[in-house]
Amino acid sequence: EVKEVYPLNRELQNKHGGIVLIGDQLYGDQGDKGIIFCANLMTGEVIWKSRGPGSASASVTAADGHLYVRYSNGVMALVKAQTSGFEDKGNFQIPGSGSRPSWSHPVVVGGKLFLREGDKILCYDVKS
Repeated sequence: EVKEVYPLNRELQNKHGGIVLIGDQLYGDQGDKGIIFCANLMTGEVIWKSRGPGSASASVTAADGHLYVRYSNGVMALVKAQTSGFEDKGNFQIPGSGSRPSWSHPVVVGGKLFLREGDKILCYDVKS
């Protein structure tokens, strides 16, 4: 049986960047605008939304209490996953990016951040 919890909420629309669930909060990119949001899972209420250091659409993954946000213009940002607001903990331009949009998703596994840029795979040690 399917039960609607809340009606369609256009503020939670997501094109291709993914939405992640951490605790009772949803985090993702609003549409394909590069505006990162935090929303309550059960109500759909947007707690905060913010434009980060990159532009255009963003793909999001999560690990260790943080969001790894990869903007299509090649900016990679580490954002604290919290309800108190957007907090950029650091960012960098992915080598070889920027000349054309890229929509690949970041992957974090075993303390390593993997990024694809064109025909290259980049790996960063992100262990605490």
